[in-house]
Amino acid sequence: MRRSLVVIAVALIVGSIAPLRGVDKAVIINSRHDLRATSTATIKAAGQVNSGDQLCVFCHTPHNANPGTELWNQTMGNTPFGSYTSTTLQSTVGQVSQQDASKLCLSCHDGTIALGDTIRNGQVAFVQGTSYQLPATSSSNLAGGAGYGFSDDHPFAFTPNLSNLEMQAPPPGDRVHLINGSIQCTSCHDPHSEFADATQGKFLVKLNQGSALCVSCHQKTGWVGSAHQKPPDPVQDAKYTSLQGAHTGYIGVANNGCESCHKPHAPQVGQRLIKLPEENTCFQCHDGSVTNLNLKIEFGKQYKHPVMVTPSVHDDSESPNSAQFSLPETSPGSQRHAECFDCHNGHQSQATPQGYTPQPPRVTPPILGVKGQSTANSYVPQSSNEYEICFKCHADSRNKPQSTDTGTAGVGYGRDPQRQYDLGNPNAYNTRIEFTTAISSHPVALPGTVPQSEVPSLRPFMVSLNGTPINTRPLTATTQIYCSDCHNNDTGRQTVDGGIGPSGPHASSFPHLLERSLMMETPPASPGGASAGLGGYSVNNFMLCNKCHDLSVVLSSSSTFPLHAEHMQDGASCDTCHAPHSSATQMLVNFDTSVTSANPVWTRTAPGQGSCTLSCHGENHTGYKYP
Repeated sequence: MRRSLVVIAVALIVGSIAPLRGVDKAVIINSRHDLRATSTATIKAAGQVNSGDQLCVFCHTPHNANPGTELWNQTMGNTPFGSYTSTTLQSTVGQVSQQDASKLCLSCHDGTIALGDTIRNGQVAFVQGTSYQLPATSSSNLAGGAGYGFSDDHPFAFTPNLSNLEMQAPPPGDRVHLINGSIQCTSCHDPHSEFADATQGKFLVKLNQGSALCVSCHQKTGWVGSAHQKPPDPVQDAKYTSLQGAHTGYIGVANNGCESCHKPHAPQVGQRLIKLPEENTCFQCHDGSVTNLNLKIEFGKQYKHPVMVTPSVHDDSESPNSAQFSLPETSPGSQRHAECFDCHNGHQSQATPQGYTPQPPRVTPPILGVKGQSTANSYVPQSSNEYEICFKCHADSRNKPQSTDTGTAGVGYGRDPQRQYDLGNPNAYNTRIEFTTAISSHPVALPGTVPQSEVPSLRPFMVSLNGTPINTRPLTATTQIYCSDCHNNDTGRQTVDGGIGPSGPHASSFPHLLERSLMMETPPASPGGASAGLGGYSVNNFMLCNKCHDLSVVLSSSSTFPLHAEHMQDGASCDTCHAPHSSATQMLVNFDTSVTSANPVWTRTAPGQGSCTLSCHGENHTGYKYP
């Protein structure tokens, strides 16, 4: 009788100090927090010795409790553990103090105290052992596992910085709540109710479908309506069931929400709680198992961004807000990288809708919300234009692969032409400067300036690989284009007929990540010497140029350079005379001096008129005038 009164008294007391949630004894019974010997739980007391048959005694006692709150009966440890840290965390997280409500939870969940080590009732023996502690292998042991302490757990026992525009206090009436202004374990977990979320369990305070707990506090810019918050294909989304790391029990990306990519406790990457090393987190879906497009297989091609070489090197704080933009990972001695997150923002990225009309150079839906570098060399928190994302690495950042072209960790990108105006030029590989200060350039960062009459080969529309006009991509003398109009997947579905792969410059079978062929000549033994060239003309050697320029016009008498046909039919490459990015002279003329003589001279006196002095293909031209 006395024992029953103790149980009732404790239940009433606990109910009085937690009136919002209350305590329903029936909900506790046979949950994992029901440690009675008669419980159906796996972990439980061994018998009825020392009150092992009481429901509340493992945590609470009405008399002589552990000093503190909640009439605590469990011994509390004092072992210090590492706390969660992140370069983007805007709050201070330290050791859990005696005043933190989370300290009570840790009396079992830090793995240092036996579950039945009570103040009032002494040591209660468990089925698992007399002094049973949660083992390091238990997911309930927050400080165990690989020995990371709490550095791989969502931070707790701290005051959030609510001035952060992407954070908020839970709204009034939300079951997620701050405790005296702090986030504690019990902000998200109710120790008395295991199945408020019947699918996930975990003693959550409410249903967590679509990561409802996360968005109570986290208000990520662009998340609502994004591809990861609301995937465009619910049928494909259902395939998420069998994927690794679907730890919530929910089916589908939309239902898992944040936890498609993040895990609040013991993820493989502690910082920002990423559940798997970076690209593997993306490949859960983007290997073709959930989405129709297989990105993972793309990185098996010969030429690719080195995503697989540098896993989880990207740091979201690495872009300084300074005039001299220089990524920390590209400073001398640091590891250069190209990660998924360098080009994609998982919180804002959207699927490209059917019938989408690009507006170059504006960013496209998959690359929304990505940091960048402007044409003025200033930091851009969210890029408006695609080239600003490319400029992060291909402009003013240090340690870029240059004329050696070995790339990161030996990843090569094809032969690098030795351009006449690039040799010795410190800005030769700075695409920002190439596209904004050169005499002539393709219109990537700035609108075109050459009159259309001087480019008669310019098509009215870009064409697909077999020559079909792409009606959403008109071309005029002032049109701007994307970097990815040239650097793209060679099997992509958007611009390659019959393409089945994803679009974007992830990888290509062509050198320099080109979408289509642009053949370069093999340099002769001596610059300017005899060479086989390309063995005659074939449009298949120049399909990239043919995308925007009608090569039949280039070869015709209407061309502004009447000797195009002669040169190309003899096997010369467009690339030997023209630089595809820019040149310090007109018409993109910037000779490849590994094919021509070392100091070529080209003078343009009027459209279609000029002279050359150089050696090329074993022939000497001295002041050769045309037409």
